[in-house]
Amino acid sequence: MNRLRLACCLASVALLTAGCTTTTDIPQPAAVGVLAPQSGPDAGWGVDAVNGARLAVDVVNDDHPDLPLPLAAGTGLPGRGGARLSLAVRDTAGGSEAAAAAMTALAEQEHVAGLVLAGSTEIAEAAASQAKRLRVPLLDARSTDDYLTELGIDWYFRTGPSDSRLAEAAFALLARRGADAGGITLVTEAGRPGSAAAVTNLRDLARRAAVPIGTSLTVRAAAPDTAQLRDRLAESAGHTVVAWAQTAAGAQAVSDAAGQTEPRPTLFGLGQGFRLLERPDSGAALLRAVPWSADLAGRDPTARLVAQLYEQRYAKPMSAVAADAFTATMALAAAVDAAGSADPAAIRTALRRTSLSAVQMIMPWDGVRFGDDGQNQFAAAVVEQWQDRGYRLVYPIELASASARWSSPEPKP
Repeated sequence: MNRLRLACCLASVALLTAGCTTTTDIPQPAAVGVLAPQSGPDAGWGVDAVNGARLAVDVVNDDHPDLPLPLAAGTGLPGRGGARLSLAVRDTAGGSEAAAAAMTALAEQEHVAGLVLAGSTEIAEAAASQAKRLRVPLLDARSTDDYLTELGIDWYFRTGPSDSRLAEAAFALLARRGADAGGITLVTEAGRPGSAAAVTNLRDLARRAAVPIGTSLTVRAAAPDTAQLRDRLAESAGHTVVAWAQTAAGAQAVSDAAGQTEPRPTLFGLGQGFRLLERPDSGAALLRAVPWSADLAGRDPTARLVAQLYEQRYAKPMSAVAADAFTATMALAAAVDAAGSADPAAIRTALRRTSLSAVQMIMPWDGVRFGDDGQNQFAAAVVEQWQDRGYRLVYPIELASASARWSSPEPKP
Protein backbone atom coordinates (compact mmCIF):
# COMPACT_ATOMS: atom_id res chain seq x y z
CA MET A 1 0.00 0.00 0.00
CA ASN A 2 1.48 3.35 -1.02
CA ARG A 3 1.67 6.25 1.34
CA LEU A 4 -1.22 8.17 -0.29
CA ARG A 5 -3.64 5.22 0.02
CA LEU A 6 -2.56 4.61 3.63
CA ALA A 7 -3.21 8.24 4.51
CA CYS A 8 -6.70 8.11 2.94
CA CYS A 9 -7.58 4.97 4.88
CA LEU A 10 -6.42 6.48 8.17
CA ALA A 11 -8.42 9.64 7.47
CA SER A 12 -11.55 7.59 6.76
CA VAL A 13 -11.16 5.69 10.02
CA ALA A 14 -10.73 8.95 11.91
CA LEU A 15 -13.89 10.40 10.37
CA LEU A 16 -15.91 7.30 11.22
CA THR A 17 -14.63 7.33 14.78
CA ALA A 18 -15.49 11.00 15.19
CA GLY A 19 -18.98 10.39 13.86
CA CYS A 20 -19.56 7.64 16.40
CA THR A 21 -18.50 9.78 19.35
CA THR A 22 -20.41 12.99 18.58
CA THR A 23 -23.97 11.66 18.96
CA THR A 24 -26.10 13.78 21.32
CA ASP A 25 -27.00 12.12 24.62
CA ILE A 26 -30.75 11.92 25.23
CA PRO A 27 -31.58 13.12 28.77
CA GLN A 28 -33.18 10.51 30.98
CA PRO A 29 -36.85 11.11 31.93
CA ALA A 30 -37.50 12.56 35.37
CA ALA A 31 -39.99 10.35 37.21
CA VAL A 32 -42.54 11.57 39.74
CA GLY A 33 -44.85 9.30 41.68
CA VAL A 34 -48.56 9.53 42.38
CA LEU A 35 -50.28 7.79 45.28
CA ALA A 36 -54.06 7.53 45.02
CA PRO A 37 -56.81 4.94 45.59
CA GLN A 38 -57.32 2.97 42.38
CA SER A 39 -59.38 0.26 44.09
CA GLY A 40 -61.78 0.17 47.01
CA PRO A 41 -64.59 2.61 47.91
CA ASP A 42 -62.54 5.72 46.99
CA ALA A 43 -61.46 4.50 43.57
CA GLY A 44 -63.84 6.87 41.76
CA TRP A 45 -62.15 10.06 42.89
CA GLY A 46 -58.76 8.33 42.98
CA VAL A 47 -58.94 7.84 39.22
CA ASP A 48 -59.70 11.55 38.84
CA ALA A 49 -56.58 12.37 40.87
CA VAL A 50 -54.38 10.24 38.63
CA ASN A 51 -55.94 11.77 35.52
CA GLY A 52 -55.23 15.25 36.86
CA ALA A 53 -51.58 14.34 37.47
CA ARG A 54 -51.29 12.78 34.01
CA LEU A 55 -52.64 15.91 32.40
CA ALA A 56 -50.02 17.99 34.23
CA VAL A 57 -47.28 15.69 32.90
CA ASP A 58 -48.67 16.07 29.37
CA VAL A 59 -48.69 19.87 29.72
CA VAL A 60 -45.00 19.75 30.70
CA ASN A 61 -43.97 17.32 27.98
CA ASP A 62 -45.94 18.83 25.08
CA ASP A 63 -45.85 22.38 23.77
CA HIS A 64 -48.75 24.53 25.05
CA PRO A 65 -47.74 28.13 24.28
CA ASP A 66 -51.29 29.35 24.96
CA LEU A 67 -51.14 28.27 28.63
CA PRO A 68 -49.44 30.68 31.08
CA LEU A 69 -48.51 27.76 33.32
CA PRO A 70 -44.96 26.90 34.39
CA LEU A 71 -43.21 24.66 31.81
CA ALA A 72 -46.22 24.70 29.44
CA ALA A 73 -44.38 26.49 26.62
CA GLY A 74 -41.83 24.24 24.95
CA THR A 75 -41.33 20.54 25.59
CA GLY A 76 -39.92 18.80 28.61
CA LEU A 77 -37.87 20.21 31.45
CA PRO A 78 -35.41 22.90 30.27
CA GLY A 79 -33.54 22.74 33.56
CA ARG A 80 -32.88 19.05 32.90
CA GLY A 81 -31.76 19.49 29.29
CA GLY A 82 -35.24 18.96 27.88
CA ALA A 83 -35.85 15.70 29.74
CA ARG A 84 -39.41 14.44 29.64
CA LEU A 85 -41.43 14.01 32.80
CA SER A 86 -42.74 10.51 33.49
CA LEU A 87 -45.43 9.38 35.92
CA ALA A 88 -45.34 6.31 38.14
CA VAL A 89 -48.73 5.49 39.69
CA ARG A 90 -49.34 3.27 42.71
CA ASP A 91 -52.63 2.24 44.32
CA THR A 92 -53.12 3.04 48.01
CA ALA A 93 -56.43 1.11 48.07
CA GLY A 94 -57.52 3.73 50.60
CA GLY A 95 -55.32 2.27 53.34
CA SER A 96 -52.12 3.28 55.12
CA GLU A 97 -50.39 -0.11 54.77
CA ALA A 98 -50.88 -0.24 51.00
CA ALA A 99 -49.76 3.38 50.77
CA ALA A 100 -46.59 2.61 52.74
CA ALA A 101 -45.67 -0.29 50.46
CA ALA A 102 -46.40 1.83 47.38
CA MET A 103 -44.20 4.67 48.67
CA THR A 104 -41.30 2.32 49.29
CA ALA A 105 -41.58 0.85 45.80
CA LEU A 106 -41.72 4.28 44.16
CA ALA A 107 -38.73 5.59 46.12
CA GLU A 108 -36.47 2.53 46.04
CA GLN A 109 -37.42 0.86 42.76
CA GLU A 110 -38.70 3.69 40.55
CA HIS A 111 -36.31 6.26 42.10
CA VAL A 112 -38.90 9.03 41.77
CA ALA A 113 -37.86 12.64 42.26
CA GLY A 114 -40.90 13.34 44.42
CA LEU A 115 -44.39 12.13 45.30
CA VAL A 116 -47.90 13.54 44.95
CA LEU A 117 -50.44 12.14 47.40
CA ALA A 118 -54.22 12.14 47.10
CA GLY A 119 -55.55 10.43 50.18
CA SER A 120 -57.22 10.62 53.56
CA THR A 121 -55.85 12.37 56.62
CA GLU A 122 -54.74 9.04 58.11
CA ILE A 123 -52.78 8.16 54.98
CA ALA A 124 -51.29 11.65 54.75
CA GLU A 125 -50.00 11.50 58.33
CA ALA A 126 -48.38 8.09 57.84
CA ALA A 127 -47.02 9.06 54.42
CA ALA A 128 -45.44 12.25 55.78
CA SER A 129 -43.45 10.25 58.34
CA GLN A 130 -42.39 7.70 55.74
CA ALA A 131 -41.34 10.44 53.30
CA LYS A 132 -38.89 11.61 55.96
CA ARG A 133 -37.49 8.08 56.37
CA LEU A 134 -37.21 7.58 52.60
CA ARG A 135 -35.89 11.13 52.12
CA VAL A 136 -38.21 11.92 49.23
CA PRO A 137 -40.36 15.08 48.93
CA LEU A 138 -44.11 14.52 49.39
CA LEU A 139 -46.73 16.96 48.10
CA ASP A 140 -50.13 16.49 49.73
CA ALA A 141 -52.82 17.41 47.19
CA ARG A 142 -55.95 16.60 49.21
CA SER A 143 -55.93 16.68 53.02
CA THR A 144 -56.58 19.94 54.85
CA ASP A 145 -56.13 19.14 58.56
CA ASP A 146 -54.16 21.84 60.33
CA TYR A 147 -52.18 19.46 62.51
CA LEU A 148 -50.41 17.81 59.56
CA THR A 149 -48.21 20.85 59.03
CA GLU A 150 -47.58 21.03 62.77
CA LEU A 151 -45.78 17.66 62.81
CA GLY A 152 -42.46 19.28 61.88
CA ILE A 153 -41.72 16.95 58.95
CA ASP A 154 -39.50 18.86 56.54
CA TRP A 155 -40.14 16.51 53.59
CA TYR A 156 -43.89 17.21 53.68
CA PHE A 157 -45.55 19.96 51.62
CA ARG A 158 -49.22 20.83 51.15
CA THR A 159 -50.40 22.76 48.11
CA GLY A 160 -54.03 23.39 49.13
CA PRO A 161 -55.51 25.46 51.97
CA SER A 162 -55.79 24.21 55.54
CA ASP A 163 -59.06 23.69 57.41
CA SER A 164 -58.43 27.03 59.14
CA ARG A 165 -58.21 28.88 55.84
CA LEU A 166 -61.39 27.19 54.58
CA ALA A 167 -63.24 27.95 57.82
CA GLU A 168 -62.11 31.57 57.70
CA ALA A 169 -63.90 31.97 54.36
CA ALA A 170 -67.05 30.39 55.81
CA PHE A 171 -67.11 32.61 58.89
CA ALA A 172 -66.33 35.70 56.82
CA LEU A 173 -69.49 35.12 54.80
CA LEU A 174 -71.52 34.39 57.93
CA ALA A 175 -70.22 37.56 59.58
CA ARG A 176 -71.12 39.55 56.46
CA ARG A 177 -74.67 38.21 56.65
CA GLY A 178 -75.11 38.80 60.36
CA ALA A 179 -75.44 36.40 63.27
CA ASP A 180 -78.47 34.24 64.02
CA ALA A 181 -80.35 35.33 67.11
CA GLY A 182 -79.48 32.15 68.99
CA GLY A 183 -76.05 31.67 67.42
CA ILE A 184 -75.03 28.99 64.92
CA THR A 185 -75.21 25.26 65.65
CA LEU A 186 -71.80 23.56 65.38
CA VAL A 187 -71.76 19.87 64.32
CA THR A 188 -68.52 17.86 64.11
CA GLU A 189 -67.81 14.31 63.03
CA ALA A 190 -66.48 12.47 66.07
CA GLY A 191 -63.89 9.72 66.12
CA ARG A 192 -61.76 11.11 63.29
CA PRO A 193 -58.11 12.19 63.50
CA GLY A 194 -57.98 15.81 64.51
CA SER A 195 -61.65 15.97 65.57
CA ALA A 196 -60.95 17.52 68.98
CA ALA A 197 -58.49 20.01 67.50
CA ALA A 198 -61.00 20.91 64.78
CA VAL A 199 -63.67 21.75 67.36
CA THR A 200 -61.28 23.99 69.29
CA ASN A 201 -60.08 25.66 66.11
CA LEU A 202 -63.60 26.28 64.78
CA ARG A 203 -64.67 27.84 68.06
CA ASP A 204 -61.67 30.15 68.00
CA LEU A 205 -62.26 31.17 64.37
CA ALA A 206 -65.96 31.80 65.04
CA ARG A 207 -65.09 33.99 68.03
CA ARG A 208 -62.61 36.04 66.00
CA ALA A 209 -65.20 36.54 63.26
CA ALA A 210 -67.81 37.57 65.87
CA VAL A 211 -70.06 34.64 64.91
CA PRO A 212 -71.59 33.26 68.15
CA ILE A 213 -72.03 29.49 68.66
CA GLY A 214 -75.25 28.50 70.35
CA THR A 215 -75.22 24.68 70.38
CA SER A 216 -72.53 22.04 69.73
CA LEU A 217 -73.40 18.54 68.50
CA THR A 218 -71.48 15.50 67.23
CA VAL A 219 -72.20 12.77 64.69
CA ARG A 220 -70.51 9.42 64.13
CA ALA A 221 -70.24 8.39 60.48
CA ALA A 222 -69.83 4.71 61.41
CA ALA A 223 -73.36 4.56 62.84
CA PRO A 224 -75.12 7.89 62.30
CA ASP A 225 -78.48 8.39 63.97
CA THR A 226 -80.06 10.79 61.47
CA ALA A 227 -83.38 10.98 63.30
CA GLN A 228 -81.71 11.90 66.60
CA LEU A 229 -79.53 14.52 64.93
CA ARG A 230 -82.59 15.93 63.14
CA ASP A 231 -84.46 16.28 66.43
CA ARG A 232 -81.50 17.95 68.11
CA LEU A 233 -81.10 20.38 65.22
CA ALA A 234 -84.79 21.25 65.50
CA GLU A 235 -84.33 21.97 69.21
CA SER A 236 -81.38 24.31 68.66
CA ALA A 237 -82.10 28.02 68.44
CA GLY A 238 -79.86 28.79 65.44
CA HIS A 239 -81.02 28.72 61.83
CA THR A 240 -77.50 28.07 60.51
CA VAL A 241 -75.58 24.81 60.97
CA VAL A 242 -71.79 24.78 60.51
CA ALA A 243 -70.60 21.19 60.17
CA TRP A 244 -67.13 19.65 59.90
CA ALA A 245 -66.86 16.13 58.45
CA GLN A 246 -63.86 14.23 57.11
CA THR A 247 -65.82 11.40 55.46
CA ALA A 248 -68.51 11.49 52.81
CA ALA A 249 -70.69 9.33 55.08
CA GLY A 250 -70.40 11.89 57.88
CA ALA A 251 -71.22 14.76 55.54
CA GLN A 252 -74.20 12.87 54.11
CA ALA A 253 -75.54 12.13 57.59
CA VAL A 254 -75.47 15.81 58.53
CA SER A 255 -76.95 16.83 55.18
CA ASP A 256 -79.79 14.32 55.55
CA ALA A 257 -80.59 15.48 59.08
CA ALA A 258 -80.56 19.16 58.05
CA GLY A 259 -82.78 18.41 55.06
CA GLN A 260 -85.37 16.74 57.32
CA THR A 261 -85.37 19.48 59.97
CA GLU A 262 -88.28 21.93 60.16
CA PRO A 263 -87.78 24.78 59.81
CA ARG A 264 -84.96 23.79 57.48
CA PRO A 265 -81.65 25.42 58.48
CA THR A 266 -78.88 26.67 56.22
CA LEU A 267 -76.05 24.11 56.22
CA PHE A 268 -72.43 25.24 55.90
CA GLY A 269 -70.13 22.26 55.23
CA LEU A 270 -66.41 22.13 56.07
CA GLY A 271 -63.90 19.30 55.79
CA GLN A 272 -63.06 16.78 53.10
CA GLY A 273 -66.36 14.96 53.57
CA PHE A 274 -68.38 17.88 52.23
CA ARG A 275 -65.97 18.39 49.35
CA LEU A 276 -66.68 14.79 48.35
CA LEU A 277 -70.45 15.35 48.52
CA GLU A 278 -71.27 15.76 44.84
CA ARG A 279 -74.89 16.75 45.40
CA PRO A 280 -77.00 17.17 48.57
CA ASP A 281 -79.96 14.96 47.65
CA SER A 282 -81.54 15.76 51.03
CA GLY A 283 -82.61 19.20 49.84
CA ALA A 284 -80.47 21.01 52.41
CA ALA A 285 -79.45 24.56 51.53
CA LEU A 286 -75.79 23.55 51.42
CA LEU A 287 -72.90 25.98 51.28
CA ARG A 288 -69.34 24.69 51.38
CA ALA A 289 -65.85 26.18 51.50
CA VAL A 290 -63.61 24.69 48.80
CA PRO A 291 -60.14 25.22 47.29
CA TRP A 292 -61.45 25.04 43.69
CA SER A 293 -64.77 25.77 42.02
CA ALA A 294 -65.88 24.44 38.63
CA ASP A 295 -68.15 27.48 38.37
CA LEU A 296 -65.22 29.87 38.68
CA ALA A 297 -62.95 27.70 36.51
CA GLY A 298 -65.45 28.07 33.68
CA ARG A 299 -64.94 31.84 33.80
CA ASP A 300 -61.16 31.89 34.22
CA PRO A 301 -59.29 31.71 30.86
CA THR A 302 -56.42 29.47 32.01
CA ALA A 303 -58.56 27.15 34.14
CA ARG A 304 -61.10 26.89 31.32
CA LEU A 305 -58.42 25.82 28.81
CA VAL A 306 -57.06 23.19 31.18
CA ALA A 307 -60.56 21.92 31.95
CA GLN A 308 -61.22 21.62 28.21
CA LEU A 309 -58.01 19.60 27.76
CA TYR A 310 -59.08 17.36 30.63
CA GLU A 311 -62.53 16.73 29.17
CA GLN A 312 -61.11 16.04 25.71
CA ARG A 313 -58.76 13.39 27.10
CA TYR A 314 -60.96 11.74 29.71
CA ALA A 315 -64.47 12.39 28.34
CA LYS A 316 -65.77 13.90 31.58
CA PRO A 317 -65.60 17.28 33.31
CA MET A 318 -62.60 18.13 35.43
CA SER A 319 -63.36 17.54 39.10
CA ALA A 320 -62.00 19.25 42.19
CA VAL A 321 -59.77 16.29 43.07
CA ALA A 322 -58.36 16.30 39.52
CA ALA A 323 -57.62 20.02 39.84
CA ASP A 324 -55.90 19.38 43.20
CA ALA A 325 -53.63 16.68 41.75
CA PHE A 326 -52.94 18.72 38.60
CA THR A 327 -51.79 21.68 40.71
CA ALA A 328 -49.59 19.62 43.03
CA THR A 329 -47.95 17.84 40.07
CA MET A 330 -47.25 21.14 38.30
CA ALA A 331 -45.65 22.53 41.48
CA LEU A 332 -43.48 19.41 41.83
CA ALA A 333 -42.49 19.56 38.15
CA ALA A 334 -41.43 23.20 38.55
CA ALA A 335 -39.23 22.21 41.51
CA VAL A 336 -37.69 19.27 39.62
CA ASP A 337 -36.86 21.62 36.76
CA ALA A 338 -35.45 24.33 39.05
CA ALA A 339 -33.29 21.80 40.92
CA GLY A 340 -31.68 20.67 37.66
CA SER A 341 -30.96 17.40 39.40
CA ALA A 342 -32.56 14.08 40.31
CA ASP A 343 -31.34 14.43 43.89
CA PRO A 344 -34.43 14.46 46.18
CA ALA A 345 -32.66 16.76 48.65
CA ALA A 346 -32.04 19.31 45.89
CA ILE A 347 -35.67 19.05 44.84
CA ARG A 348 -36.81 19.59 48.43
CA THR A 349 -34.70 22.74 48.53
CA ALA A 350 -36.20 23.86 45.22
CA LEU A 351 -39.71 23.32 46.62
CA ARG A 352 -38.89 25.62 49.53
CA ARG A 353 -37.85 28.26 46.99
CA THR A 354 -40.84 27.74 44.70
CA SER A 355 -42.76 30.90 43.87
CA LEU A 356 -45.65 30.65 41.41
CA SER A 357 -47.94 33.60 40.81
CA ALA A 358 -51.72 33.69 40.60
CA VAL A 359 -51.64 33.83 36.79
CA GLN A 360 -49.68 30.55 36.75
CA MET A 361 -52.53 28.69 38.47
CA ILE A 362 -55.87 27.12 37.64
CA MET A 363 -56.87 27.58 41.30
CA PRO A 364 -58.44 30.73 42.81
CA TRP A 365 -55.29 31.35 44.86
CA ASP A 366 -52.57 33.98 45.03
CA GLY A 367 -50.06 31.36 43.87
CA VAL A 368 -47.75 28.78 45.47
CA ARG A 369 -45.11 29.58 48.08
CA PHE A 370 -44.33 27.13 50.86
CA GLY A 371 -43.68 28.25 54.41
CA ASP A 372 -41.24 26.65 56.83
CA ASP A 373 -43.98 24.21 57.88
CA GLY A 374 -44.58 23.08 54.28
CA GLN A 375 -47.96 24.82 53.97
CA ASN A 376 -48.63 26.79 50.79
CA GLN A 377 -49.08 30.27 52.20
CA PHE A 378 -50.88 31.52 49.10
CA ALA A 379 -53.59 28.84 49.05
CA ALA A 380 -57.08 30.28 49.43
CA ALA A 381 -60.73 29.25 49.70
CA VAL A 382 -63.98 30.19 48.01
CA VAL A 383 -67.56 29.42 49.00
CA GLU A 384 -70.05 27.75 46.70
CA GLN A 385 -73.69 26.77 47.20
CA TRP A 386 -75.89 24.09 45.67
CA GLN A 387 -78.37 26.07 43.59
CA ASP A 388 -80.52 24.96 40.65
CA ARG A 389 -78.87 21.52 40.31
CA GLY A 390 -75.32 22.74 40.48
CA TYR A 391 -72.74 24.44 42.69
CA ARG A 392 -72.56 28.22 42.17
CA LEU A 393 -69.80 30.41 43.59
CA VAL A 394 -71.23 32.90 46.11
CA TYR A 395 -68.15 34.24 47.94
CA PRO A 396 -65.89 36.25 47.66
CA ILE A 397 -68.42 38.71 46.29
CA GLU A 398 -66.10 39.95 43.54
CA LEU A 399 -65.84 36.42 42.12
CA ALA A 400 -69.44 35.34 42.73
CA SER A 401 -71.80 34.24 39.98
CA ALA A 402 -74.82 34.15 42.34
CA SER A 403 -75.93 35.45 45.73
CA ALA A 404 -76.08 33.12 48.71
CA ARG A 405 -79.53 31.85 49.60
CA TRP A 406 -80.44 31.53 53.27
CA SER A 407 -83.10 29.24 54.67
CA SER A 408 -84.14 31.74 57.31
CA PRO A 409 -85.04 35.43 56.91
CA GLU A 410 -82.16 37.88 56.87
CA PRO A 411 -81.55 39.34 60.36
CA LYS A 412 -82.70 42.92 60.74
CA PRO A 413 -79.90 45.52 60.88
